[in-house]
Amino acid sequence: MKVSKIRLRGFSMVEVVIVVTVVLILGAVAIPNIVTATANVRLRGAASDLSGLMQSARLVAVKNNATYTVLFNPTSTLSGAYVDLNNNGSFDAGEPMIQFGGSVAQVAAPNGSGNSPSALDGGSGPLGWTATSGNLSFNPRGLSCDVTKTPCGTNVGYVFYLSDNRPSGGGWAAVSITAAGRIKAWTWSGSAWIN
Repeated sequence: MKVSKIRLRGFSMVEVVIVVTVVLILGAVAIPNIVTATANVRLRGAASDLSGLMQSARLVAVKNNATYTVLFNPTSTLSGAYVDLNNNGSFDAGEPMIQFGGSVAQVAAPNGSGNSPSALDGGSGPLGWTATSGNLSFNPRGLSCDVTKTPCGTNVGYVFYLSDNRPSGGGWAAVSITAAGRIKAWTWSGSAWIN
């Protein structure tokens, strides 16, 4: 009597367990890197968006021959910034606005202790000048100025810092505005500010 061998197709339980183990190990290594990369992209995007909004405020100030201020709007449901076109100090429909994604928010200047970087401005920072605090305004010539002084003619530089909360420690970004109105977005690499 002739017995034919029938080959069963499929995977053995050992093969399935090995593949699942390899996938879980790769996932455990890759997921923290993916989370960090996603947070970095979100933070850089927020800095770029803020830089673009400020450039837009500058151009509109020149176009309309007026002074406009960029204000931040941190609320429990919204963190972002807007250009106050009617100078009433609050957001109104039709005013240019950006929202920061995720847990990104505008924060005070870092002090260099713990996991925070050194400040971008000041004597030891890469800018070489000390920033003014307060709200950024652009005068009709497109120069950054302090709106609390009348007229808004005293040209000053500003730096606004952004940070986020993430499991591996917060990331940092900044937007600098020179007295001449030049706007740059910066990110903290862990050891230096990069633009």
